[in-house]
Amino acid sequence: MVLRNTAALVVETVADLAPSLPDPATAPGRTHLLVNTGTAAAVWSSTGTNPFQQGGVSSATLTLARGSSLLVQSDGAQWVVRGNTGRPVFAASGVSNTSGDVVFAFPAGMFTAPPVVSLAYQGAASASPVDYRVTALSATSCTVNVRQSLATVVALIGLTILAASAPLSGATITLIATTAGATP
Repeated sequence: MVLRNTAALVVETVADLAPSLPDPATAPGRTHLLVNTGTAAAVWSSTGTNPFQQGGVSSATLTLARGSSLLVQSDGAQWVVRGNTGRPVFAASGVSNTSGDVVFAFPAGMFTAPPVVSLAYQGAASASPVDYRVTALSATSCTVNVRQSLATVVALIGLTILAASAPLSGATITLIATTAGATP
């Protein structure tokens, strides 16, 4: 990993599992946002015996779970954890199948309980309403069902009549999931 020594705020997005920060003594006041985009936990290192301090406890390394982040700042002697935005966040888009279902599988171990989810539908404008909702949610996956009611307009009297809803195939749904709790 390339070490950066000139910026006041550096965003360190890593996919490798052994990233490193510069010596905190050479970067007093510098802040790094550490982001783990890898497939497993990333263990950050730096120079010195215990270059990290989190919650008043000094340590030789700093471990970041997959999909999480931490804000650290050098006090001239150690990298001090300043803010924990380490709540896991999962974001993905999927396309509904012929049953109208989109299944999102969360990475193993990302959530220990069912997460809080937010949904968005991406599709062309239509006179027929589209309904999408979570039909199953666990710590390992979320299933969203997409349905559409076909509208029939009775031109003579200007009424719109909705037919029973049917599964909508090919609809794109975006899901964002995070653990419950206060906003970091």
